[in-house]
Amino acid sequence: MPTVVISGAGSGIGHTFLKFLAPDKSNTLHALDVSFPDKISDVPAKVHEHTIDASSQSSVDGFVKSLDGQPVDLFIHSAAIRGLVPAITEKEKDPSAAETMEVMDSDTMMKTLQINAVGSFLLIRALIPNLKAPKQGAKVVIMGSGMGSIASNHDGSKYAYRASKAALNALVKSFSIDVPEVCFTIVHPGRVESRMVPTMREEGAIDAEDAVKMMMPMIEGFGKKDTGKFYSREGDEIPW
Repeated sequence: MPTVVISGAGSGIGHTFLKFLAPDKSNTLHALDVSFPDKISDVPAKVHEHTIDASSQSSVDGFVKSLDGQPVDLFIHSAAIRGLVPAITEKEKDPSAAETMEVMDSDTMMKTLQINAVGSFLLIRALIPNLKAPKQGAKVVIMGSGMGSIASNHDGSKYAYRASKAALNALVKSFSIDVPEVCFTIVHPGRVESRMVPTMREEGAIDAEDAVKMMMPMIEGFGKKDTGKFYSREGDEIPW
């Protein structure tokens, strides 16, 4: 019986992964988020909701303690924020206006790094004993972003989000070296309608359901050859 942990499962792409896996009665699903605006019920899988703040060590520790040593076969980490300056989003509908060099502030930078990078580190680290437990080897799949690729940055701006996702890439690469028993892979889901950007749908964004359907066969096929790598949803490797 596979056990899957999904962060950011209260809404957006994390919730879509949860819905995708819920029809399989052999799955045990642990859904993590700070709140659950999108509910799931009456499904064949065993679903456990955990309200946690991944950027809080005590909150993360409380969740891991509740697992009571249960082996985790797959961890899909999709919890993240975009890093937009709140004062600007209140006035502008275009999200790009809220992440430029001119408007970016320290509070937005620090909050974005705390959630997207530090919170990710705390949660993954805490789950390592559970991820080492399955005999067949566990997988950690991080929903990354092309904006975290320094080599692919040809447009500038988006300071908080780019910095946090580049930091996340570095953390995951180190995990892949320090914990060789587990497969750590980053996947860029592309532009997805996930509520990360308020008030509007970004140009070129696809529905979360379509993105998850594209990624799941790839995730199922991940193995040790993929650890420490960074892929697009189409399966192409992305440069760091």
